[in-house]
Amino acid sequence: MLQTMLAIILPIALGYLLKRVRLFQENEIAALRKFVMRVAVPFLIFQNLYRADVESLQQALPIVLAFTLLTALYTLAARLVSPLVAAGEKQRLTFAFAVFAGNYAFLGWGVIVSFFGGRALTRAVFFSVLFWPVFLTCGFFLRRRFDNGIGKSENGGFLEIMVRHAGVPIATAATALALNISRIRVPDTLDRFIGQFAALAIPMILFAIGQNLTLLMPAARLRLVLAASFFRLVGGFALGVITLAALRLFFNVDILSRQVILLQAVMPTATMTTFFSEYAPLDEELLSGVIAGSTLLSFVTLPLWVMVIRVLVG
Repeated sequence: MLQTMLAIILPIALGYLLKRVRLFQENEIAALRKFVMRVAVPFLIFQNLYRADVESLQQALPIVLAFTLLTALYTLAARLVSPLVAAGEKQRLTFAFAVFAGNYAFLGWGVIVSFFGGRALTRAVFFSVLFWPVFLTCGFFLRRRFDNGIGKSENGGFLEIMVRHAGVPIATAATALALNISRIRVPDTLDRFIGQFAALAIPMILFAIGQNLTLLMPAARLRLVLAASFFRLVGGFALGVITLAALRLFFNVDILSRQVILLQAVMPTATMTTFFSEYAPLDEELLSGVIAGSTLLSFVTLPLWVMVIRVLVG
């Protein structure tokens, strides 16, 4: 367990250390983040779905539905809880956005492949393949429910934003699955090329998380940071159990898929949540604090949840 957590923490710590010593400028960090999202991650998606076994493919539909249902439950819960823990409209909106989406792809993939192996990673890819469509739909629902006309103007319509962010990962997943199901083999040279970039994805994802951590913030905001972190890292397990129970009424969800769903349910706040700062009046300092705080606390909570999940889902 300790060795597994060190394998996750060390790339994050290196990214944060190099940020503190200013080895990378802000524009270089942004370029690295774009490379991870637009290049390394699509290669990883393609490789995992192209090579997925029949058993994994049979679990695709319930896992995709698990992500959709879990995100909907988080969104409704965030909408209900935020007025109870935050005072002003802006802080309530920020709290809701800080907890409705988890770090299912970046940190989630790294944690799942470390604890449960490559077959679990394929299920984790299925889990987050519709991240952007569901993320945007629920996010704009929250914005509409909270916004009283003081929100920032949108940079493009909903469909335009959806295509821009979701187009590449969904097209990549669809292509990989089509090739896999039809048993079409790509040339060996191309397969090795894809594998080289896919191998970079997990360590670069973790490194990029460290590059984007912000650890210093006013103590007055600490209560909200801890409340949001507790919501995701502890309370989220109940939402994961509800999601899994609902799915098992209609699908045969295997043990590995159950483990992935339950562990994804307790991931920290997604770094991509800051995306909505362009479209809603969020407290960006508070949001950054929740991302950093929940990520750091997850280094303690995630291995504990792994032990619980292994006992419950043996």
